[in-house]
Amino acid sequence: MATGTTTPGNFESELPIQAAEEMLSTPMFNLIHSFAADLHDAQPHGGDTTRMSRLERLNTDGGRMDGSGIDPAPEIPVRTDVDAKTEIYAKSILVNEQVDLFNNEGVQAKYKLILGQWLREKEDLLMRDLLSANVVYVSANAGQGGDNPTEITRKDCNNIEQILMSGDAKTTMEVIQAEDRFGTAAVRDAYVAMCNTAITTDIQKVEGVLLKANYPDQKGLRPEEYAQIGRFRVFVSSKGIRLDNASLLGANVYRVPLAGMESYAKLEQNGYSARVGIIPNYAMSNVAQNYGMYAKFAIARAITNQNWISGLEVTKRF
Repeated sequence: MATGTTTPGNFESELPIQAAEEMLSTPMFNLIHSFAADLHDAQPHGGDTTRMSRLERLNTDGGRMDGSGIDPAPEIPVRTDVDAKTEIYAKSILVNEQVDLFNNEGVQAKYKLILGQWLREKEDLLMRDLLSANVVYVSANAGQGGDNPTEITRKDCNNIEQILMSGDAKTTMEVIQAEDRFGTAAVRDAYVAMCNTAITTDIQKVEGVLLKANYPDQKGLRPEEYAQIGRFRVFVSSKGIRLDNASLLGANVYRVPLAGMESYAKLEQNGYSARVGIIPNYAMSNVAQNYGMYAKFAIARAITNQNWISGLEVTKRF
């Protein structure tokens, strides 16, 4: 891969494939770690830390008025604050003018596309890292093979469902009603599971799994959705969380965040959530031969309720 300044030497002419209307597609991994986040806007000029606050529910014990004239004891409301610090990330590229002059037409438009892709992929990886480092993970233990953790099973998923329901977590995905179609089944309201593509063969073998192709209605489904296991809708990405050689027997461990509604948050700063621009050649080069392009964005992220998000650690069964 070329580094430094893009020149005619490392960005060959498109003439050999001039019959093609567009360049070939740039690989892009599935973005699964951001869409389930609770989205907030951070106002500019308000500092680099955003505070999100939640009033905890009141105690339901007591409160009965028995006619004695004695008021029920008052309660002091409790507020929980969650702070998220804004971070700024950027990427730039440097292009020689001869790329435009001699070799390629429309380079700027194409570079804007890959800069925009970098922006969204970087954002998704940052959210993945938040989930990897700040969620409590339970090791799967109901599988076979003698490793710790084991492969994913229905029993392990049911255990996490129980944890989330005991914490009063609300589901993120809505019901898909059953229809009279052969091989399909209704899809329950569900929490979101974010998996690495490496464990898809194990997901297919889980008891009671409903693959996406067997949903009664395909309208509005995200391309990265793979299946439903019990109360979880499973989304997969090649960049799902992986810990190399971390199991008892030295296999890779895959972390699967399992999230309910409003369990984690992504904050975008108004006016700075996504910027793509051009640096003119006279600002980049003494003889105005090189110009730059850049993308940058501001983001803040936080787990907002640990009771509404959990996770599984699993291995891949060979």
